[in-house]
Amino acid sequence: METTATKQANKTNGRLTVRQIKRKVGEAWALLENPEYSEKQVFLSAELLYYDADKEKVLEESEKYEKGHFALFYFGTPDPNVIYLL
Repeated sequence: METTATKQANKTNGRLTVRQIKRKVGEAWALLENPEYSEKQVFLSAELLYYDADKEKVLEESEKYEKGHFALFYFGTPDPNVIYLL
């Protein structure tokens, strides 16, 4: 499942859990504000600012924000044919 249309989140929704964000975003990239992590660095919650299946559109949207703590996160299934270097 892939999101094809640009979708904009409503910032007034407040903090969402990872499960809530994934349900809303589907298989897409998300721009998150103030992400919260556990002591073991597991992503727990954040404020959803914007999401889209096209990573470039999300990166363009991120340029509108100057100050704050933001994260770019992919909520889709990783491609098994791609090797990821971290």
